[in-house]
Amino acid sequence: MEKEEDKPTITQKRMIPIRVCSPHKSEVPFGYLNEIYTCPMLRAFFKRFKDVEYAVLSRKNGICMSSRKTENYGNADMINGDLLDLLKAQAPFYQDTIFIYWNARPLTNDVYVKKMKDAGFNVIERRKLNEMEDLLKENQDHVSEPQL
Repeated sequence: MEKEEDKPTITQKRMIPIRVCSPHKSEVPFGYLNEIYTCPMLRAFFKRFKDVEYAVLSRKNGICMSSRKTENYGNADMINGDLLDLLKAQAPFYQDTIFIYWNARPLTNDVYVKKMKDAGFNVIERRKLNEMEDLLKENQDHVSEPQL
């Protein structure tokens, strides 16, 4: 049986801001997230978190980290099956992570937050970028490069 002191707390995990992807993309076939996505909301997200690791939830590739190049794909290439299966396969690699989901549009994004939680990710939500930034600052020692 797990003892209370063995249970992870927010301060024992690294925190990574995340936002769902957008169909608004550049012509770059392969690149960093900030080179691919052109949506104004994502651009604001990238600018705010340029000094820390952040992620995008891709409807084709699941979790994509800002420090790694990724494939740019057209909307027709989005995953036809359930994104949940892909996320379940990725979740074990992120057990040391709490994702802070920028849920500025709850009616649209709640489905993605639920999928991440159902897949086994640790997810908390914030409505505003400054709330996310404040949470990251409080836990600054725990935001680091992924150890995959």
